[in-house]
Amino acid sequence: MRKHTLTTETVAEAVEGLLAQATQNGKAATVTALANQLGVQRQTLYRDFGPTVTDFLSRDAARRTRQPRPPKDPTRDRETIARLRREKDELTRHLHIYEDHIRRLTIENARLTQELAQHLGVVRLSDYRPDSL
Repeated sequence: MRKHTLTTETVAEAVEGLLAQATQNGKAATVTALANQLGVQRQTLYRDFGPTVTDFLSRDAARRTRQPRPPKDPTRDRETIARLRREKDELTRHLHIYEDHIRRLTIENARLTQELAQHLGVVRLSDYRPDSL
């Protein structure tokens, strides 16, 4: 097991840098990104710098909740709903086609099984009545 040489100050500086970078690009700052930046595993950060990492997570969550979300585009939502409805209708149509094919194959299988049994002279035990001899 390797021993890291990180200090609380080093981790705090890396946290601030990652938060600044996340603010610029609009993405969430993660402990995984922090661990990658510092060259250690996430577990090491939690074990040795738990309060700093926990504080980091809470500051990032607070930062993201303070940022206003862009307004939703109703046109895009309507287009998405229309596309999903078309896909659902297409899948439903395919389901009915497959259901019909399975029904036809089942009927044909039963007919062919009966014809084969008659051709081979197979007597079904469920049809056998000893008193009819």
